[in-house]
Amino acid sequence: MTTRAARFPSILSTVVAGLFCMLPSGAAAARPEPHAAYSAPAPRAPQVLSDRALARLRSEGRSVLWVFFTDKAERDAGSFARALRDAGERVTPRAMARRARETGGRFVPDFYDLAVPAPYVDAIAGTGARVRHVSKWLNAASVEADEAEARRISALPFVRIVTPARKSRRVEPVSVGPAQPGVDGGQGGSEGGSQGGADDGSQGGEFGGTGLSPECPSTCTGPGAGGSTALNKPANYGPAVTQLTGINAIAAHDSGWSAAGVIVSMFDTGYNKAHLANNQLKRIAERDFIFGDGETANEPADVASQWDHGTGTWSVLGGYWISNLIGPAYNAAFVLAKTEDTRSETPVEEDNWVAAAEWADSIGVDVISSSLAYFDFDGAGDDYAYMDLDGYTTVVTRGAIVAARRGIVVATAMANSGPLGRTLQAPADADSILSCGAVDSGNNIAGFSSRGNTADGRIKPEVVAQGVATWWALAANINSSGTANGTSLSTPLIGGAAALVREAHPEWTVAQIRDALKLTADKASTPDSVYGWGRINVVKAIYGSLHGGPVYPKPFNLLVPVNNGLVASAPVTFRWRRTVDPNPGDALTYTFELRTVTPDASIFTTTTPDSFTVFPGYLGPSTTYEWFVTANDPLSHGRESRERFRFTTSPTTGVGGTPPPSAPQVTLHQNRPNPVRSLTRIEYTLGGSSGAVSVTLRLFDARGRLVRTLVDERATTPTQCSIDWDGLDENGSRAGSGIYYYELSVAGKSYSKRLVLMR
Repeated sequence: MTTRAARFPSILSTVVAGLFCMLPSGAAAARPEPHAAYSAPAPRAPQVLSDRALARLRSEGRSVLWVFFTDKAERDAGSFARALRDAGERVTPRAMARRARETGGRFVPDFYDLAVPAPYVDAIAGTGARVRHVSKWLNAASVEADEAEARRISALPFVRIVTPARKSRRVEPVSVGPAQPGVDGGQGGSEGGSQGGADDGSQGGEFGGTGLSPECPSTCTGPGAGGSTALNKPANYGPAVTQLTGINAIAAHDSGWSAAGVIVSMFDTGYNKAHLANNQLKRIAERDFIFGDGETANEPADVASQWDHGTGTWSVLGGYWISNLIGPAYNAAFVLAKTEDTRSETPVEEDNWVAAAEWADSIGVDVISSSLAYFDFDGAGDDYAYMDLDGYTTVVTRGAIVAARRGIVVATAMANSGPLGRTLQAPADADSILSCGAVDSGNNIAGFSSRGNTADGRIKPEVVAQGVATWWALAANINSSGTANGTSLSTPLIGGAAALVREAHPEWTVAQIRDALKLTADKASTPDSVYGWGRINVVKAIYGSLHGGPVYPKPFNLLVPVNNGLVASAPVTFRWRRTVDPNPGDALTYTFELRTVTPDASIFTTTTPDSFTVFPGYLGPSTTYEWFVTANDPLSHGRESRERFRFTTSPTTGVGGTPPPSAPQVTLHQNRPNPVRSLTRIEYTLGGSSGAVSVTLRLFDARGRLVRTLVDERATTPTQCSIDWDGLDENGSRAGSGIYYYELSVAGKSYSKRLVLMR
């Protein structure tokens, strides 16, 4: 068990808060800069209730405002550090791992993890204003208030400034073609089975056993609630074949990638989850940021067309409707956010976007696809202008940047305001995301596709995909699809491609994925403000980018015992599918682990070159266990199975057997020295009560072949042992350079570590 101190080392010396400062009306927003530790509260603006907020209030009466706070109630370095530690404990393991990848392998909680103090929010509500959303990233709250309430808010000592929330219109498709009925076989048929397909690691797998979302039990239904079926590569892509071929996604599917194990969040208007293009997709969480509930389909207060846009974009990214509509990331798990209210022509929704991004981050989302944009539309004096598209001024741009810095790949639409230059819309101006333009099937830029550059001169878009005559699902009829035009269609194709790259390269940072897609696109040598770096090629991004080809084995599935099944007899044989390594000729080994669920504890680990293992030990009756497998290549890169399976033992059959004596406490140490040139020492400790136990210590090569048995005896606990290995095998011959595994087995439980032999 990792201690709190080990998880959060040197907090005060390593925290990067990257605070965003909202300055008074007329002043530029401060560029986000990191700071090393606690800093004093930010000063209140000379005029807390800004002129723009007053103008909005006097023209509209009750208005939506942003309230920015001076601090998060931490008054000194010590309280700040304690608050960071507590906040870090609440970060989910998946989000923690994702953020550690972005910072070089270590997770460190930061300012953005600290919640806005509840007394601050309560005080805002106490003025009579209605609190819409609270943003820990912006250290702010969006509220609905009249002028009197706004003045009471501005008098609170911890309020820094009050500004208006900007208005926007959604990015609608330029045009939508007529509906086309689905063809036979539309729900997957025999191609969508849970285990079928060749034994090459290329098939989909369920997304279970990861504990990703605390919201899921109350908000999820269908396959996403429990991961019931795998989606296999379809034989017929239907009319979507053109848009997928354009970005080389079908070739990526042929190579075994389908975004399994990747979490994608859709930000849009709502979703018809019963549509045949989407009803088999895995959903792990959903939230409506308009009505504040857990339903993202149409509700009584919605207009009938509310879910049209979101249903369509979701199907473009992940659809699985064989012979009709397939998305590039059909095996991803989805987090659905309903952020866009279509009831108003000029809805205020930038706060919904940021709230959705913070929520997605908390779940551990890998990719956000957002076909939404925000800018100046009705000429009001408090709207954003082109000069604000500088990569750090607009609220949604700030939210997108924070999401990217926390390890989320953000794909967003450029907007449909072309062909003139400088027509992009926020958050496409963010400097660390994928802003998406649109081309036709012949790779000609669409006239409507918004152009760059940003106000500070950076090239936009990053990349393009087909956004003309792109096939998508039509929400009004669950058995229909059609074509549409817009950058909101090219964006989910690029978001889905990013999910494929993330699956292939779990070790890459957001910047590496972004660069891989850009620098392998077809205009990478001559990027411009129309195409950016050009149309993406996802296969080249995976295999041919400057970051190197895939170094992890391909995804693979578990087989038996089946997930959530019953085991009634011992010994238990565990089986999984073999996988392959993208580097030809590399042999793989598999590390199997068996755990109890309550308490969460490992009871058996072993490494084998086979695709099965037998557990002969004791399994308690009426107990739930979890098991998973990691495929390891010769360079020690590990790919965990797409899923973790659980099973429960029978209460009355022979699974339990006779309980073993209390197992000793085992500690297997890393060999020293490592790497090994001629001699190394392996040490292990057996603790606990006195007793005799069987002990073996064996050495295997990278292919799982036995090299030498170093220990085979019965030992009396407690004891501390050490053994030297001289680099010779069982026959007394010198072992060759390479990676080896030494495995200690004690009383039926195995523990292993790697060593490197260098001659």
